[in-house]
Amino acid sequence: MDNTTHTDHEVLGPFGAPVPASEEQAQLRSDELNLFDATAVAVSSVAPAYSLASTLAYVFIALGVSAVFGPSVIVVSFIPVLFVAIAYFHLNRRDPDCGASYSWLSKVIHPFVGWFNGWVQVATSAIFCISASILAGQYTLQLFNSLGWINSATASSVWYTSLIGIAWLVLITSMCVYGIRWTTNFQWILVIIEYSVVILFSLWGIYKAVFTHPAGSTGFHLSWLNPFEVTSWSALAAGIALGVFFFWGWDTAVNLNEETKNRTHTPGHAGILAMFLLLVVFLINFVSVEMLIPQKVIEAQGSNILFYYAEHVFGTWAGYVMIFAVITSTVATTQTTLLPASRITLSMARDKVFPHVFARIHPKFQTPAVGIITLACFTTVGIILNSGSPSVNSIIGRLILDIGVLVAFYYGMTGIACGWAYRKVAFKKFSFFFTGVLLPFLSGLFLLYVCYEVIVSNGWGEAIPILVTLGLGIPLALVARFTTKGDFFKVKPIAYDSIEEPESIEESQQAPVAV
Repeated sequence: MDNTTHTDHEVLGPFGAPVPASEEQAQLRSDELNLFDATAVAVSSVAPAYSLASTLAYVFIALGVSAVFGPSVIVVSFIPVLFVAIAYFHLNRRDPDCGASYSWLSKVIHPFVGWFNGWVQVATSAIFCISASILAGQYTLQLFNSLGWINSATASSVWYTSLIGIAWLVLITSMCVYGIRWTTNFQWILVIIEYSVVILFSLWGIYKAVFTHPAGSTGFHLSWLNPFEVTSWSALAAGIALGVFFFWGWDTAVNLNEETKNRTHTPGHAGILAMFLLLVVFLINFVSVEMLIPQKVIEAQGSNILFYYAEHVFGTWAGYVMIFAVITSTVATTQTTLLPASRITLSMARDKVFPHVFARIHPKFQTPAVGIITLACFTTVGIILNSGSPSVNSIIGRLILDIGVLVAFYYGMTGIACGWAYRKVAFKKFSFFFTGVLLPFLSGLFLLYVCYEVIVSNGWGEAIPILVTLGLGIPLALVARFTTKGDFFKVKPIAYDSIEEPESIEESQQAPVAV
């Protein structure tokens, strides 16, 4: 029997073994975020103003003749993602690791699958930061043009858009490096701005459509919320993939678990709370836009739809306010996408299956500074490469659906992993069987099927970015497998033997039941 005791300051390695004091490294700043902070980060990561600006028109385009039922896509997308959020809660309370989905899949399914899923998340984050930075540049130039500071040709220039996007990226990267508290305080400011603008404009838009009946407006119909009215399953699947993109980002709170108070509960609660808040915001805005603006106009406006919508609600001056809200929202979500990506690569590097440089923690700021900067550099290269596109809208429209499919993939894998991890205790509690096993598992399968349907429906040519991202993960995982000197790829998968959380973090890092 092992009578060894662990002191409070002792550091544990990736498999629960104590790390010698001589090998200890600087750690992330613990107990820094409370529930309100974590929720602010979660909802800011989703960034409704950005999501609506970049994606709303493309949902209507994807649905085609069924575009009138756009709000139903939000409802359908919400359900499986909600149960994935619940899956994150259950898995995090057993094993609060900043690698989150990567770490859990490695332990409960297979190390190779976990590594692959981690790669998909990091790659998706990099692709997203590219599109978000470009959109931030586009809206910044649009604001300057509206104020008369630059001409229309400059405002529509892809090169100038890229330069402004890179400038924003440098600013938020610096803040991420400087510390999680500074980053969170900045997120609070941005959240208040964007949510106030989006909610106020949406409610007033509904009021205007109902009581003043401007040209082109229509009344609300309950059928808009009925997904069964959509005539094409492939169109609905594409809409759901975009809907998943709408909700993507709440899991940032879970990736910050090692920096959060009560890290076994607070991050998961923040993610679930964020989901319900976002459902309300998105539904109100979708309904408001559809009541006030004809479908063809929505599709024609593309990523300019919120600017156009704001002017219809309050007048020309409101367009400036909405542009500013979208800029703040885009900056916020770009910053909060760097956060989880850098924590995932940190976790992978700690497990010695990713370049060691990503495991370096800044001794003063207590952030994975090198990883953050490296990811920002990759994003910068991506922005430059995309600057050769003929228009900004074509870049954004192409990347958004790709990101939605990739997010649906790794969310789906996590939902399946939760059901599989708790299979041995599935029937110990009736309610847990549904919320912790069956519904997360089915939601995961549903999201994976959406990925398949979108790829097949759109054709293999359109799916090249998705296939390349997924395809690269296989040889890279094999390289990690055969170059890793540690035991990561040799550890047998586990199944949880209890639905109760461990009494200590150290206990959670031990394998409950080897399969």
